[in-house]
Amino acid sequence: MKRQEAQRMATEILLPEGRRISTVYKDDFPGGQGPLLLTPRSVWWGTRDMVFRADITTGKREVYLPWAGGKGVVQALELEGDAVRVRTDSQESKIRPAHAAFDGYVRLRLGEDQLVPPQGVCQKIAQSVEEWLGTPYLYGGNTKAGCDCSGFVGAMLRVAGKSVPRVSGEIARSGKPVLGELRFGDVVCTPGHVALYLGNGWQAEAPQRGDIVKKTTVWHRATATARRFL
Repeated sequence: MKRQEAQRMATEILLPEGRRISTVYKDDFPGGQGPLLLTPRSVWWGTRDMVFRADITTGKREVYLPWAGGKGVVQALELEGDAVRVRTDSQESKIRPAHAAFDGYVRLRLGEDQLVPPQGVCQKIAQSVEEWLGTPYLYGGNTKAGCDCSGFVGAMLRVAGKSVPRVSGEIARSGKPVLGELRFGDVVCTPGHVALYLGNGWQAEAPQRGDIVKKTTVWHRATATARRFL
C-alpha cells in the first residue's frame, strides 16, 4: 500500500492521520514554502536556508540553522539510512540527530518547552538575566541604568567570572567556536550584534536603540556564528 503523504499548508503541515504541526517559528516568518519529508517518527521541512524537524508523537520541534555564511536555499530533503540528506541550491549536507552530527548546521529546540534550569554558575547568570530584563538600550552602556548588546553580554558573563571584549565584533572573534548544538551561556553573534543564548531557541539581548533588554527567539540569520566562554 502506498504511504500517504503529509501536506504543507501556509502555516502548518497536515499529517496523513489528520494531526497538524505548526510551521510558525517567528511572528513575521509564518512558515514559508519549501520541501517536505515524512519519516516514521518525524516530519521534516525546509524554509529558506533552514531545516526543521517535528516529532510526530509529541509535536516538539527543533530547527537546524546554517552557521557562518549559510548553505543556500533548501531545495530537497531525502531520507538516507539514519540521516536526512539536505540538498540546497549550492551544496549537499547530512543531518543525523541520533548522533548529534549536523554537518555544519547548529541545532536549536523550539516551542513552548520549559527551559531546563541551569545549575551552578549558570544559575547565577540566569538570575542576573531576569534582573536586567527591561533595562533600556544605551549605546556604550554596561549597567542596569542602560546598556548596549555587548555591554549586556559582558555583564552577564562577568557573573561567571569571565571577561569578554567590550565590542561585539571582538566578542565574535574570541572564545571557542560553537559547533553542533548551542547550550546555555553561548554568545550568538551576527554582524554588529551579540546575544546570550538561554536554551530551547531563546536568547536574551539588548536589541537596538529605543528598545530594552528582553528575551527573544533566535531568528533566521545566515550570517550567525556562536562563541563559547563558559
